[in-house]
Amino acid sequence: FLLYVGRIDKNKGCVTLFAYFRKFCQETGADVDLVLAGRSVVEVPEDPHIRHLGFITEEEKVAALRQCALLVMPSPYESLSVITLEAWKLGVPVLANARCKVLMGQCLRANGGLCYHGYAEFAEGLRMLLEEPRLAEALGRQGREYVEREYSWQAIDAKMEDLFARTA
Repeated sequence: FLLYVGRIDKNKGCVTLFAYFRKFCQETGADVDLVLAGRSVVEVPEDPHIRHLGFITEEEKVAALRQCALLVMPSPYESLSVITLEAWKLGVPVLANARCKVLMGQCLRANGGLCYHGYAEFAEGLRMLLEEPRLAEALGRQGREYVEREYSWQAIDAKMEDLFARTA
C-alpha cells in the first residue's frame, strides 16, 4: 500500500492525490491501496482501495511506515517534511509532488524518491516503485543513508560545532 500521513486537505494536495490514485487504479487494474493517516478536512472518497485510518499513534505510524511500499507526499506547499525523513530513516522510498521545491530538493539530495509533475509522471513513478522492487529498495536505502549522514546526532553536533567555530 501507499501511505499518506498528515492533514487530509486540498492544500496538502490530497484531492489531486485521490484523483490521480483512482485514475491509476482504473487504468492499470493495480491491486494496491492508498492508506491515509491523519485528520480529514475534505471528504475522503468512498473507494475500496482508499482507506482512512484517522489519527494514529506514533507506534502505529512507525508500523505503517515499516509495512508500506512507499510514502506519497502530494503537497505543493511543504517546508522540511519530517514524515519524509521518518520514511527514509526506515528505508521507505517517497513519491513527491515536484511542484513543492523543498520536497523535490530533499528527494534530489537524498536520491531517496521520485517526483512528479502531473498525472503521467505520478502514474509512471508509482508503477516503477510498485513493480521494480530493486529500484524502490535502492531509493529507500539511499534515503536512509541521507538521513544518517545529514540528521544523525553526530552530524548535527558536527554542524553545530562548525557554526560555533565560525561565529567565535
